[in-house]
Amino acid sequence: MQTPRAIFDDRNLAAVVLIGARGSGKTTVGRVLADEIGIGFIDLDERALALRGEASVCDVFEHQGESAWRQAEAAALVAALDEPPSVIATGGGVACIDPPRAVLRAAAAKGTIEIIWLRCDGQTLKSRLETDPGDRPSLTGQDPIEEAIEVAASRAQAYESVATHIIDATGPPTATATAIMEWIRR
Repeated sequence: MQTPRAIFDDRNLAAVVLIGARGSGKTTVGRVLADEIGIGFIDLDERALALRGEASVCDVFEHQGESAWRQAEAAALVAALDEPPSVIATGGGVACIDPPRAVLRAAAAKGTIEIIWLRCDGQTLKSRLETDPGDRPSLTGQDPIEEAIEVAASRAQAYESVATHIIDATGPPTATATAIMEWIRR
Protein backbone atom coordinates (compact mmCIF):
# COMPACT_ATOMS: atom_id res chain seq x y z
CA MET A 1 0.00 0.00 0.00
CA GLN A 2 1.26 3.48 -0.86
CA THR A 3 2.20 5.93 1.83
CA PRO A 4 -0.10 8.94 2.25
CA ARG A 5 2.62 11.22 0.86
CA ALA A 6 3.06 9.02 -2.23
CA ILE A 7 -0.69 9.15 -2.86
CA PHE A 8 -0.60 12.93 -2.48
CA ASP A 9 2.32 13.16 -4.92
CA ASP A 10 0.76 10.69 -7.40
CA ARG A 11 -2.38 12.79 -7.54
CA ASN A 12 -0.20 15.88 -8.15
CA LEU A 13 -1.89 17.71 -5.29
CA ALA A 14 -0.39 21.03 -4.22
CA ALA A 15 -2.67 21.35 -1.22
CA VAL A 16 -5.60 20.08 0.73
CA VAL A 17 -7.55 23.14 1.80
CA LEU A 18 -9.86 22.81 4.79
CA ILE A 19 -12.91 25.07 4.89
CA GLY A 20 -15.77 25.32 7.34
CA ALA A 21 -17.25 27.20 10.23
CA ARG A 22 -15.49 28.52 13.27
CA GLY A 23 -15.08 25.54 15.58
CA SER A 24 -15.30 22.90 12.84
CA GLY A 25 -11.74 21.76 13.53
CA LYS A 26 -9.87 23.11 10.52
CA THR A 27 -6.66 23.90 12.41
CA THR A 28 -6.69 20.84 14.68
CA VAL A 29 -7.59 18.41 11.90
CA GLY A 30 -5.18 20.16 9.54
CA ARG A 31 -2.23 19.59 11.85
CA VAL A 32 -3.13 15.90 12.26
CA LEU A 33 -3.64 15.43 8.52
CA ALA A 34 -0.40 17.19 7.55
CA ASP A 35 1.51 15.03 10.02
CA GLU A 36 -0.12 11.87 8.67
CA ILE A 37 0.70 12.77 5.07
CA GLY A 38 4.18 14.07 5.89
CA ILE A 39 3.73 17.55 4.43
CA GLY A 40 3.61 21.08 5.80
CA PHE A 41 0.73 22.72 7.61
CA ILE A 42 -0.34 26.32 7.05
CA ASP A 43 -2.72 28.20 9.33
CA LEU A 44 -4.04 30.87 6.99
CA ASP A 45 -5.20 33.07 9.88
CA GLU A 46 -1.63 33.25 11.19
CA ARG A 47 -0.34 34.19 7.73
CA ALA A 48 -3.01 36.85 7.23
CA LEU A 49 -2.31 38.30 10.68
CA ALA A 50 1.37 38.61 9.82
CA LEU A 51 0.46 40.51 6.65
CA ARG A 52 -1.74 42.95 8.59
CA GLY A 53 0.76 43.42 11.43
CA GLU A 54 -1.82 42.99 14.18
CA ALA A 55 -1.88 40.72 17.23
CA SER A 56 -5.37 39.29 16.63
CA VAL A 57 -8.14 39.02 14.09
CA CYS A 58 -10.25 41.22 16.37
CA ASP A 59 -7.53 43.89 16.17
CA VAL A 60 -7.51 43.77 12.37
CA PHE A 61 -11.29 44.20 12.24
CA GLU A 62 -11.18 47.02 14.78
CA HIS A 63 -8.22 48.97 13.37
CA GLN A 64 -8.29 48.17 9.66
CA GLY A 65 -11.74 46.78 8.91
CA GLU A 66 -13.13 43.54 7.52
CA SER A 67 -12.12 44.43 3.96
CA ALA A 68 -8.45 44.62 4.98
CA TRP A 69 -8.77 41.20 6.63
CA ARG A 70 -10.33 39.63 3.51
CA GLN A 71 -7.57 41.10 1.32
CA ALA A 72 -4.94 39.67 3.69
CA GLU A 73 -6.65 36.25 3.60
CA ALA A 74 -6.57 36.27 -0.20
CA ALA A 75 -2.91 37.32 -0.34
CA ALA A 76 -1.96 34.70 2.25
CA LEU A 77 -3.87 32.03 0.32
CA VAL A 78 -2.18 32.90 -2.99
CA ALA A 79 1.23 32.70 -1.29
CA ALA A 80 0.37 29.41 0.48
CA LEU A 81 -0.73 27.79 -2.77
CA ASP A 82 2.69 28.60 -4.27
CA GLU A 83 4.55 26.77 -1.48
CA PRO A 84 5.51 23.09 -1.34
CA PRO A 85 2.59 20.69 -0.81
CA SER A 86 0.68 21.42 2.37
CA VAL A 87 -2.55 21.22 4.27
CA ILE A 88 -4.08 24.68 4.59
CA ALA A 89 -6.57 25.57 7.33
CA THR A 90 -8.56 28.61 6.26
CA GLY A 91 -10.64 31.08 8.20
CA GLY A 92 -14.39 30.53 8.22
CA GLY A 93 -15.12 33.21 5.63
CA VAL A 94 -12.49 32.30 3.04
CA ALA A 95 -14.80 30.05 1.03
CA CYS A 96 -17.72 32.48 1.27
CA ILE A 97 -16.39 35.96 0.60
CA ASP A 98 -14.39 37.33 -2.31
CA PRO A 99 -11.52 37.85 -2.95
CA PRO A 100 -10.33 34.69 -1.13
CA ARG A 101 -13.23 32.61 -2.48
CA ALA A 102 -12.21 33.52 -6.04
CA VAL A 103 -8.65 32.39 -5.31
CA LEU A 104 -9.95 29.01 -4.08
CA ARG A 105 -12.19 28.52 -7.09
CA ALA A 106 -9.39 29.35 -9.54
CA ALA A 107 -7.01 26.91 -7.83
CA ALA A 108 -9.63 24.16 -7.74
CA ALA A 109 -10.33 24.65 -11.45
CA LYS A 110 -6.69 23.74 -12.12
CA GLY A 111 -7.27 20.39 -10.36
CA THR A 112 -4.23 20.58 -8.09
CA ILE A 113 -6.03 21.22 -4.81
CA GLU A 114 -8.79 19.50 -2.92
CA ILE A 115 -11.14 21.71 -0.92
CA ILE A 116 -12.62 19.81 1.99
CA TRP A 117 -15.60 21.22 3.88
CA LEU A 118 -15.47 20.09 7.50
CA ARG A 119 -19.20 20.04 8.19
CA CYS A 120 -20.45 20.09 11.78
CA ASP A 121 -23.85 20.42 13.36
CA GLY A 122 -24.70 23.33 15.64
CA GLN A 123 -24.40 21.30 18.85
CA THR A 124 -20.85 20.22 17.97
CA LEU A 125 -19.86 23.80 17.19
CA LYS A 126 -21.41 25.02 20.43
CA SER A 127 -19.59 22.40 22.48
CA ARG A 128 -16.24 23.18 20.88
CA LEU A 129 -16.63 26.96 21.09
CA GLU A 130 -17.63 26.78 24.76
CA THR A 131 -14.28 25.10 25.37
CA ASP A 132 -12.27 27.42 23.12
CA PRO A 133 -14.04 30.51 21.72
CA GLY A 134 -10.94 31.58 19.78
CA ASP A 135 -10.02 35.04 18.54
CA ARG A 136 -12.84 36.13 16.29
CA PRO A 137 -14.69 39.41 16.14
CA SER A 138 -18.45 39.50 16.27
CA LEU A 139 -20.00 39.86 12.85
CA THR A 140 -23.50 40.58 14.18
CA GLY A 141 -23.06 41.87 17.74
CA GLN A 142 -24.78 38.89 19.37
CA ASP A 143 -23.49 36.14 21.69
CA PRO A 144 -20.34 34.75 20.01
CA ILE A 145 -21.38 31.10 20.21
CA GLU A 146 -24.92 31.67 18.98
CA GLU A 147 -23.54 33.93 16.26
CA ALA A 148 -21.06 31.26 15.14
CA ILE A 149 -23.84 28.70 14.81
CA GLU A 150 -26.04 31.10 12.82
CA VAL A 151 -23.15 32.21 10.60
CA ALA A 152 -22.25 28.56 9.95
CA ALA A 153 -25.82 27.82 8.88
CA SER A 154 -25.94 30.88 6.64
CA ARG A 155 -22.65 29.91 4.98
CA ALA A 156 -23.48 26.24 4.39
CA GLN A 157 -24.52 26.75 0.77
CA ALA A 158 -21.34 28.71 0.04
CA TYR A 159 -19.17 26.01 1.63
CA GLU A 160 -20.92 23.33 -0.39
CA SER A 161 -20.54 25.26 -3.65
CA VAL A 162 -16.76 25.60 -3.22
CA ALA A 163 -15.93 22.21 -1.69
CA THR A 164 -14.63 19.34 -3.79
CA HIS A 165 -15.65 17.00 -0.95
CA ILE A 166 -17.59 17.17 2.31
CA ILE A 167 -16.44 15.39 5.47
CA ASP A 168 -18.49 14.98 8.64
CA ALA A 169 -16.30 16.61 11.29
CA THR A 170 -18.44 15.98 14.36
CA GLY A 171 -16.10 13.28 15.66
CA PRO A 172 -12.57 13.45 17.03
CA PRO A 173 -9.90 15.19 14.90
CA THR A 174 -8.05 11.94 14.24
CA ALA A 175 -11.22 10.33 12.85
CA THR A 176 -11.84 13.34 10.62
CA ALA A 177 -8.24 13.27 9.35
CA THR A 178 -8.59 9.54 8.65
CA ALA A 179 -11.80 10.14 6.70
CA ILE A 180 -10.01 12.75 4.58
CA MET A 181 -7.11 10.36 3.91
CA GLU A 182 -9.53 7.61 2.91
CA TRP A 183 -11.14 9.99 0.44
CA ILE A 184 -7.76 11.10 -0.96
CA ARG A 185 -6.85 7.43 -1.47
CA ARG A 186 -9.96 6.81 -3.58
